This record gives sequence, C-alpha cells and structure tokens, in this order.
Amino acid sequence: MSEQAVRLSELEERNAWLEEQLALHRDALEHMHQGLCMFDAEGRITLLNRRYSEILQVPAGSLRPGMTSTDLIELGIEAGHYPAGKTVEEIRTDIRKQLRSSNYPFGTMSRGDKTYAIKIRDTDQGLSVTTCEDITALVEVQSALRDSEARLKAIFDAMPDCVKIFDESARLIHINPRGLELLQAPDLPSLSTPGYIPVPPEYLDSCLDVHRRVMAGESVVWTYEVIGLLGRRRHVEAHAVPFRMPDGSRVHMCISRDVNERQQTLDALVHSEERLRLVQEATGLADFETKPGMISRMSEYFVKQAGLPAGTKSLSAAEWMEIVHPADRELFGQMIKETVYRVDTVQCEYRIVRPDNGEVRWIYSRTKRHRDTSGKTVSSIGAHLDITERKLAEEALRESEERFRLAAEAAGLGVWDYDASLHKREWSERLREIFGLGEGVQPGFAAAEKCVHPGDQAKFREQVEALRSGQASRFEESFRIRRASDRAERWITINGWRTSKADQGLRRIIMTVRDVTEEKTAEERVRWSASHDALTRLANRSLFQEKLDTAIQRAAVSGRAVGLLLLDMDHFKQINDSLGHDVGDMLLKMFAKRLRGVVRHCDTVARFGGDEFAVVMPELDGEHALLHIARAIQQRLREPFIHTGRIIDCRVSIGASFFPEHGATPDALLKNADLALYAAKAAGRGIVKVFEPQMGEDVKRRNSMVDLARNALSSDRVIPYYQPKLDLATGALVGFEALLRWRMPNGRIGHPAALEAAFEDAEVAAQISDRMIDRVIKDIRSWLDRGVDFRHVAVNASAAEFRRDNFAERLLEQLQRADIPTRCFQLEVTETVFLGRGAEYVHRALALLSLRGIKIALDDFGTGYASLRHLKQFPVDTIKIDQSFVRDMMEDPGDEAIIRAVINLGRSLGIKVVAEGIESQGQARRLIELACDFGQGFLFSRAVPAGRVPTMVSGCFLRPAVPAAPVRGRDLRLVANRD
Repeated sequence: MSEQAVRLSELEERNAWLEEQLALHRDALEHMHQGLCMFDAEGRITLLNRRYSEILQVPAGSLRPGMTSTDLIELGIEAGHYPAGKTVEEIRTDIRKQLRSSNYPFGTMSRGDKTYAIKIRDTDQGLSVTTCEDITALVEVQSALRDSEARLKAIFDAMPDCVKIFDESARLIHINPRGLELLQAPDLPSLSTPGYIPVPPEYLDSCLDVHRRVMAGESVVWTYEVIGLLGRRRHVEAHAVPFRMPDGSRVHMCISRDVNERQQTLDALVHSEERLRLVQEATGLADFETKPGMISRMSEYFVKQAGLPAGTKSLSAAEWMEIVHPADRELFGQMIKETVYRVDTVQCEYRIVRPDNGEVRWIYSRTKRHRDTSGKTVSSIGAHLDITERKLAEEALRESEERFRLAAEAAGLGVWDYDASLHKREWSERLREIFGLGEGVQPGFAAAEKCVHPGDQAKFREQVEALRSGQASRFEESFRIRRASDRAERWITINGWRTSKADQGLRRIIMTVRDVTEEKTAEERVRWSASHDALTRLANRSLFQEKLDTAIQRAAVSGRAVGLLLLDMDHFKQINDSLGHDVGDMLLKMFAKRLRGVVRHCDTVARFGGDEFAVVMPELDGEHALLHIARAIQQRLREPFIHTGRIIDCRVSIGASFFPEHGATPDALLKNADLALYAAKAAGRGIVKVFEPQMGEDVKRRNSMVDLARNALSSDRVIPYYQPKLDLATGALVGFEALLRWRMPNGRIGHPAALEAAFEDAEVAAQISDRMIDRVIKDIRSWLDRGVDFRHVAVNASAAEFRRDNFAERLLEQLQRADIPTRCFQLEVTETVFLGRGAEYVHRALALLSLRGIKIALDDFGTGYASLRHLKQFPVDTIKIDQSFVRDMMEDPGDEAIIRAVINLGRSLGIKVVAEGIESQGQARRLIELACDFGQGFLFSRAVPAGRVPTMVSGCFLRPAVPAAPVRGRDLRLVANRD
C-alpha cells in the first residue's frame, strides 16, 4: 500500500472518530440539567441546548443560532417577563445591574417563582459561554438560615451567662455582652490585644485539652479561672459542648457562670482543713485541752498514743498521773504547777506507761494557758509528740560511737570527727599517719585538702560540702593524695556521714579514711584490661553493654532519654588491605581520638571490633540533642586523615536509636540502631539515619533487590541504554554514556534504582559490571559494522572490578578480540575505586588503559575529599560535575560557584568537563556562559536502547535544535524529526 493511501485511510478513520465524538457531545449537551448558550465575539448565538429555552420560558424553537442578545430580550418582552414600557436597552441595563449586585459569586435571574444562577465564562477562542442553573432551593435555605442566625444571636445576647464560641483552631469567634463584661472588654476585637491571654498559665493546658475533647464530640463541665483585659481574675464554672455553625463548620461553644465568691469561700475552708490535717500528719502531734483538775478534751491520736480505750473523751488529773512513769511524776507535777501559777507556756519531756500493753514511751509535751478577757485562766491547750524512737536512737548512737572508735582503731582506719555544736575537729593518730601530718598540724579541711591530689581536689570539696550542707547524708569515694611527709602518691577511700547529737539535734560529721593503694592499683589494672579495647583505649563491648544497661535503668526512673549511636567506618577494609594493617591501626586510633573529642564527658564511646564503634549518651533532653551530637561527630570525622603525606578519605555511617521511643530494652535499642546503620549505608554511606519502624521492611526490600539482580543476571536480562553527550559550544553529538537497565519478566524496562542494594554486594556488583561491559562491546561492534559514527561509549566500572589485578588486561583483551579501537571506549570511575583494596592495582590499571588510548573520566566529581589529589595521581582526561550541583544551580549560588570552580580547574589542567543532569534551557545556557565543554541530561535526550543509537547519530530521529555555530543564550536540545 502506498504512503498516500495509508495517509488517506488514517484521515478517514480520524473523521469517523470525530463524528462519533461530536454526536456524543451533542447528546450530552441536550441532556444537561443546566441551560447553556454560547455567543460569538459579535454577541450572536452559536450554540444552545433545549434546557436554555425552557429556563428563559420562551416558545419552543424560537431560539436559534444567529440570534443576538437584543433578540433574546425582545422574546422575553413578548413572553411578559419584563415590565411593560421599558426599552430593550433599559432592560439590558437592569439585567447587568442585577448580575453585579448578586450576593452570590455568580449572577441570578428570576423566572416566576424560580431563581437561576447565571455564570458567564469567556473561552480562549473569544467565545462567551452562559450557563443557567436552578438554585431556588439554595436561596430559600440560605434565607431561612439567616433568620435562624438572627434569632440565635438574640438569644445569646440576652443570656445572663458568658457565652463564647471557638472555631476548630481554638480561636474565639463570638462572645455575648455578658462575656465581654466578665472579661472587662469593650468588644470582641479588643480580646486580640497582643500579649493578652484570658486564661492563667496554670489553666491553659487543661483548657486546650477540653477544646480537643469537645471538638472530638464530648460534652465537658469544669471549673477554671479567667483573667479580664484589666487584670481581674474570676472563677467560672463552664459547660462546653460541640456545635455546628450554619455554614457546617464545627465549633466549640462554652457557657460560663461567674462563681468567684463561692469558689473563694470553698477554697478557704478546704485550705484551712487541709493545713490542719497536714500539720498533724507531718508532726505526729496529739492535741488536747485541760481544765482545772482534768483533761477535758483529747484527740483520737492522743487516745491512741496514750494507749487509752477507744472513745475516751476526758480524763482526771489523777488518772493521767497514774499513766505517767513513776520516775517522771515529780517532773510532770512541777510542769502542772508552772502552767497554773507562773507562766503561760510550759514544755517538758517525760515518759508514760501505756495502760493497754505496759510499753514505756517518751513524750514531748507543750502546753499554753488560755485566759478570758478578765485574765482568768479558762483552760490550757496543748499537744503531745511521741519521741521514743529519737530517744532510743540517741542512746544507741552514743553506744555505737564508742564501739565504732574501738573498731576503727583495730581496723587501721583513720577517723575524722567534726562536732558542729562545739566547732571541734578531732583526727585519730592513724589518720595523721595516712596523710603524713604531724601532731603540730591543726585538724581541719584546709590541711587535709592540701594533701589531696590536684586532679581530685574538686571532687573532694564537692563531697565534703554536700555532707556539710545536708545535700547528702553520707558518701563513699576514693581519692588520690600526696602524703605531706614524703610526697608519695597514695590512694585512699573515705566513708563519710552526718548524724545528730542528742542535745538539741545539732549536726555531727564523721569520716573514716583507709589507705587502699595496693588493692586499687591492682584492681584498676585488671578492671581496665577487662573492659577496654587495647588498640584504641575505648570501652569494649562488655563495658558498653554495662553502661547502656545503667543508662536505661536511670532514665526509666528519671524520665530522661538515652541515645545510642552505632558507627561504621566506610571502606575501612579496603584501606586496611591496600595500605596495610599498620596504617589501618593508626586510622582506628585517630578515629577513636576524634570521636572522644566530640562527645560529652558523660557519654561512653566503645569499639566493638574491626571498624565498628558505638556511643551511649545518657540524660538527653530529646531526639534533637541526639541528632545534634551525631551530626557533630559526622562533621568532625569528615575531615580527611593524613598519613605520610597521603590523604585518606574515611567517612562514617551512623545509625541512631532513642530510648524510650525506639525500644525499652538494651537489645531493642541495639537492634533498631543496627537497622538504622544499615539504612545509612544503603542510602549512600557517610550519613546519619535515626531508626524508623519501616526500616525492618527496608532491609527485606534491599535483600530482595540483591535477589532480583542475581535473577536478572542469571536470565541474561541486564542490558545497557545509551544517553548522548553533546558539545555545548556547537550542539554536536560527541558520544554516549552506557547506563544500566534491566528487562522485567513482563518485558518492561526497569531502572537501576530497583537494584540499588545489589551494588553494595561486591560479588554481584562485579558481575553486573562484567555483563554491562560485555553487552556494550557487542553493541559497539554492531555499530562499527554498520558504519555508525557514534564517536565513543563511556562505561562505568565499579570498585569491585578493580579488586582483581587483571581488570585492565581483561578489558583490553575483550576490545582486541572484538576488533574495537580503544578510541571508541571510555571508562568512568568514581573516587570509591581509589579507596578499594589494592590502590596500586587501580593506579596500574588506569595507567595501562590510558597508555592504550582509553580515556578515563572521573564521575560524581566534587562529592569527595580527595578529588584534587586524584587528579594529580591518576590519568584523568574528563571530570563529570555531579548532577546534584547542576540541579539547583539556578537557585543556589553556592552550587553555581562550585560548577564555575570545577570548569576553571579543568581548563587549567587541560581536562575536559562534562555537566550531568541538565534538565532545563536555563541550566544549559548558563553552562554555555561558564564555558563548560560537554553536557548530558533529559533536556537533550533520555537514555535509549542500542537499536535507536544509529538513528540518533544519523539525525533521522533526533537532531540538534540549534545551528552549529555557538549562539549565546540559545535553546539547546535534541528534538524529534519525522520524515
């Protein structure tokens, strides 16, 4: 069939389809419930439906295309829709006024008892489309709604209580006059005065909580305080209910009643009763009242304290005297005489014998005489306090102190005794021997502190001061000292505690000192070796686990948080293998030193082994503090390590977890931090990742990526696609880059992102690279056989390829076997290959390939630390600016500055520069202005299969959209060129 016949057939099919579509549109137009009419630029009808005539209530068939708006008005006059006696122009003016004065976002028109919405829209072709829709029901509903709103407002304004309405964001949108009076405000806007909050701070959270509950559908009654605009505070009892406004929005209505006087009375009563109850509970006082010759009233606690029968209300003086201990009756009788005859207040300590069980108890009694207006004694009011335990403790203390002194002398303990009541200090002879101080030295803190090692003096002062001030009741701590007599450095352990003396409860401080030098030295040596890494001198896994357990236990009590970081040095194995274990050990020690220098003093840094490290961070304020420290660590470790003049770029991947959000146990925190570390490595290494619940699924997903890659390799579904590179100055095609693609079982083409995790597996990555090189060589051979001038193809080589010493020889052999000139093949590498195992292999391989005519390109330039050194050490012909800089170069001046610097660097070194990821004309023009050599990206072409490369090269399918000569500011892209 000829080409003309094919085109004719296509046109016929197209016309048939268009007629079918036109019929559908006409049918839809006639069945619309809205009336529709279209006018041309001269105001003539070009199209209308049946519903439009029905709405205008004109005779059927009287409206037709070609009629003007004047014709429409005349038909309306004939049908009696307009007032008699008015001209067409007057009616047209009235219609325009009605459309403009509508309360709706559209015009309205009335026909009989119906109201219609009139909407007019202009098209891009200069036509005007008018639609009419029946809104009679809407108008009626809105009128009823306005009436309802008016009635509701009148009710609100007349209510004697404060009525407030809040919207969903807790913003006050209505308040009645009583509410304004309560808040001392003239009107609603005045309540928005900057800084004014009508609720005291202590009630703010509860009020917001009530708002949330009410908006959730709950009705709440509660009492709180409000603050008026002039500062007056009032208690209110409020009832909050959910409510819907006429427009359907959900609001919160609060009805409040002033109960300030009632609340103040209630608060005073509760406060008084609570204060009395707390005093009795806190002091253990048993109150009573006496009258001449008897105890006329006694509290329940008094009855219980004295061992009297339950329910006893009073007792004669003689009966109480029988309860007093015989040895103290004379003292008690003297107290009674003092109360009656001499003083108003009497206090004393005496013993009683409980009648219920015969137990002897010590009582502290205080009595005050109460007189009438004439000065006559009416009664005495008093209180008892049971002090038996204190008396027993004082006696036991006296006996204990004596035993203690004898035991201390027998055990070789030095004793330091400070009596606060007498300001007297005593040192035992053994204490002087330990400190090396003679008898002539006066006991005291200053003399002892001089003997303490300077590094421990602050801790010594802190512990003693805490004991003196009462912040601590006792302590046990070890210190280093320098003995005064011979300056020998020794270890001592001090046990100190504070106690009370029997007379008036004055404080007393006692400390014992023991020389523990020998045991401390041996203990520290063994303990350190068992809990630390010998190489880095960091904590080992055992000590790390102990610190983590302790931190979590304390955080569970204190309510604080604990952070956990797991760190992995990126590419350490390759560095260790390529530079030797001595360099690896040096790097580990430098790494550990930097890590210790960044974290806090209270944090624990540990080495698990190899290049695995961990940090426990107790007492954190929140996840932001964890991230702050993690980023500080990462920033510090990003600085290159220098060894014998060689720069070693050794970044770190960090996984973080947070107690209690990410686990309540050490095992859970470790597991989740490990998942976060895996995610950090998978995301490109050298970053920080905080655990997220979906990371477990990410691990499964990445494992499935590796399986998918292996399956694609085994079934030979790995294929290269080719993206062209252009000379930005001329627009000429200069070559292609081979990009990885893979064919899915359903025949579709998959992108490398679906196999991303496979490139972390060295074995799979090498297999993919081998397969790509094989397929590219076959495609190149095919193009050469067909005479396609594709210039060259650049292929990415993974770091895994260079771990085999014969990579260059194998590649050259493959090219020779396929009879492909080396000028047709370029190799792209990233800086990761320079850090791989056997750096000398990389140098030798690249040098050999360069010598044989294969150009070397350095990919992702600018994203590492060692790039400039690599340009000097390795044979690099081209550097590729990473697309992350190109993407934001038009918005970020920093990115453009980096691009300009790379281009100038390439020009200075005689190295060509390729910009990747060009997607806009603005980027292309700016790169041309900066004199960038080559470019590639979606602006020019996406990657295409091998079969489309010959067409692209010949220009039959794609061609430059610009002339060959450079033109400043031109558009540059590859465009379709159909025959």
